[in-house]
Amino acid sequence: LLQPAPTPSTRRLSECSTPCRIASMGGGSRAGHRLARAALLCAAFAAAGSATPATDNATHTIVATVLNGKYAPLFELWHPRFAAATDARVELVVACLDDDAVAAVRRLDTRARTLEATGGAHDVAAARLAKVHTVLRLVREEAAGSKRLVIYSDVDAFWLQSPISRLRRIEAPLAFSRDGVATAAGFDGKRGFALCAGFFVARPTEAAASFLDAWRLKGRGGRSSDQVAANELYDEGVGIIADEVVDRCPRGAVPAVWHPYSPAQISGKVFFWGRVLAKIASGDGDAFAGVRCSWGARHKGRNR
Repeated sequence: LLQPAPTPSTRRLSECSTPCRIASMGGGSRAGHRLARAALLCAAFAAAGSATPATDNATHTIVATVLNGKYAPLFELWHPRFAAATDARVELVVACLDDDAVAAVRRLDTRARTLEATGGAHDVAAARLAKVHTVLRLVREEAAGSKRLVIYSDVDAFWLQSPISRLRRIEAPLAFSRDGVATAAGFDGKRGFALCAGFFVARPTEAAASFLDAWRLKGRGGRSSDQVAANELYDEGVGIIADEVVDRCPRGAVPAVWHPYSPAQISGKVFFWGRVLAKIASGDGDAFAGVRCSWGARHKGRNR
């Protein structure tokens, strides 16, 4: 459950395969529930593909992220780039997992909206799925209200320029950036990439809400990671964000959003990525030289 974050407060951390393939399953009441949900999800995406797209808000956008106190130093690195790439027509919404996160947001951005993510610190999967709960809530709010596009961005997906105009051109109700290395969670060898749960965009539509709700249910309770769950729900109705918009391992032109692979420690992320970002800002054409292009030592190829 996500609620507006109070000040001050004491809080705790909270909280098919493709839908059409699941729809072919049978037997038992649990399978029947899966069948019904998968059928609704398939129908929503099919309708989205055949119907005239609903008119989104053409000028205003929501960008959502999730934060806890541990990641506050990374938020401090991320936020100035985000702020420089956006203007007052973009509302930042931060789902805060603890009080330190709320404090970090309010220290850096008095305009940002904070939401409280609750549900139990013992449930790591619930914390990872806070992004899904947040975006689902916002999509439903916007569908009934201002109809703003909802973009989710991890705080390690650095906005070097605004991707919003290019994201608006995507016709799918929901679209993900992609991860092209074989060690990525949810990687599918046949399609050659995994959907990346760290950056995606959702239109304020029932089709997007249906996918997000199925994602929320599939990932809860620790049965799989948020990214694995998203990839198990993938079908052709899901859009893919182009690498020139969001790229994990740039080799040529600087993308609008750089979403690098992670050093293990927060301090390492801030130090190493901060140096790369400073090179980009200075116009260094070799800023990405030496940047890691894989989650594992055996996969060092281009992110495709």
